[in-house]
Amino acid sequence: MIYSIFSSLPSFKSYAFRSGLNIIIADKGEASGAGQTRNKAGKSSIVLLIHFALGKEGDPSSLFRKPELKDHNFGIEFDLRGVRIRATRSGANFGKVHLTQVDASEAVKDWPVDALDGEWEATVSSAKWESDLGRIIFQLPEKPEKFGPKFGMLFNYFARRASSGAFLNPQQQSSKQSPADTRVALSYLLGLDWRISTEREQLRQSAENTKKLQKAAQDGLLEGLTGDPKQLLTQSVLVQEDVNRMTEAVRSFRMLPDYAEREKEANALTREINKLADENAQDSLYIHDLEVSLSSELAPQLDDVQRMYLEAGVSLPGIALQRFEEVRKFHESVVRNRKMYLEEELTQARLNVETRLRKMTQLDDRRTEVMTLLKTHGALQHYSKLQSELSRAEARAEQIKQQQSILHEVAERVAQFKIDQQRLYLRLQRDFIENEQLLKDAILAFEEASRALYENAGNLNIYPSETGPNFEVTIQGMKSQGVNNAQIFCFDMMLMRMAARRGISPGFLIHDSSLFDPIDERQKERALEYGAKLAEQIGFQYIVTLNSDQFPKEKVTAFPLEDYIIHPRLTDEPGGGLFGFEFN
Repeated sequence: MIYSIFSSLPSFKSYAFRSGLNIIIADKGEASGAGQTRNKAGKSSIVLLIHFALGKEGDPSSLFRKPELKDHNFGIEFDLRGVRIRATRSGANFGKVHLTQVDASEAVKDWPVDALDGEWEATVSSAKWESDLGRIIFQLPEKPEKFGPKFGMLFNYFARRASSGAFLNPQQQSSKQSPADTRVALSYLLGLDWRISTEREQLRQSAENTKKLQKAAQDGLLEGLTGDPKQLLTQSVLVQEDVNRMTEAVRSFRMLPDYAEREKEANALTREINKLADENAQDSLYIHDLEVSLSSELAPQLDDVQRMYLEAGVSLPGIALQRFEEVRKFHESVVRNRKMYLEEELTQARLNVETRLRKMTQLDDRRTEVMTLLKTHGALQHYSKLQSELSRAEARAEQIKQQQSILHEVAERVAQFKIDQQRLYLRLQRDFIENEQLLKDAILAFEEASRALYENAGNLNIYPSETGPNFEVTIQGMKSQGVNNAQIFCFDMMLMRMAARRGISPGFLIHDSSLFDPIDERQKERALEYGAKLAEQIGFQYIVTLNSDQFPKEKVTAFPLEDYIIHPRLTDEPGGGLFGFEFN
């Protein structure tokens, strides 16, 4: 129970609370214009102040670290497990909380941890204070577990903050609360085995890491490879074969120091042989022409000339015949010289051909010798190139081997994930069977609260799934914002009842006006009546803030809600808000 909230700020409006229902009203002042609202009256700031005094709301955007407020102390006096404690904190020293034991209760000895270090008052870090509150109020383990319940995770259900999106759906106390956080918190408050949800979250994160590993493995695959382990095995075998072949080639490599020179010599020999072959071809044609010419070279016959003249009827004188004889001799001399010339040319041409053939044979023998050397040996650059190719093949083989290892690990993790998921699912099902009565009580608690507001009661469905326990709420007309907020009211009342029964509630539940804004006036009146009666029945404090026009006027019950209004009343007039002045 909260006894009071207070501040060192002179204009701050302190409140003293009583047990059961407490209603804080924000009025609309008579002088207020149509454009003025009561959003700055400070109703939601009361919730923030309680969080601040309990170690939360210390981030740079905190209301209490604003220049106008940071130098003042804000605090609450409340009952902490049978001990009256006063907790004060300032924005200027937000990392510390000053604690004072107000009464002389011996119950402090029953705390699982001594938050005041054996003194009547102490200044502790906000983190320690928060941790101690988790152990004292919610009986959390001494050593927090990864993904396990924490003070803030649980307390936020009992003092929802509109600024955190706490009024969007019943199961979440913040719009940023993760599904795993929700399952752990609700399992803990209801009394289910919350460790199943923490292990399920660890398993989910492990699966996420496996997906990242699988993606990294596939992104890193060599070109032409796939993520299929069977194909990867084939690629591995083929690449290893390349490595073996190149290793043997490097081992048996015979280096020829003047390989380049021998290569040039082989090319020069080929060119020379081709040149000689071309020249022989030309000489062969020349020899053929000479042989033809020799066979056709004949001296002209003088008798033929004489016979031609006789046939023409011309008698040649003796001097003419003598002249013919001289010509014939001259001509025979020319023919003879011509034949001698042709025979000399023919002999020379044949000699040239034979000489070239012998030369070609010598050159070809040398070329064969050089080519054999080139085939059986290699140059230094060839050796270096071969070694480079071997290195690349070895790197490729190693990369494939690593990919195989990663993909095999991924396959094993996926298989193990499915096994662990089913194992947790079976544990969760057994937990639901073992806690069947507890679940029935939660369902009936929600149904009771819902029936207090509506003729057709809504339902709370709690069931196991492979992803963990699911908590669903259904009420007829649930698409309405007013019905949605009524679901939150019923859900919180159910949580308060279940937590109180387990002895792990803070002893108070706070609903600010944001919850009641869209709820129909009749349901609002019934909700406040139900909250007041339940608070009295099971002994908790129910604090509500309302705008004056939210307060039910046309009442459908005889319940005296006016008797639960506490003072002072906040207003939207200057100085009428919680802090006594306005600031941004």
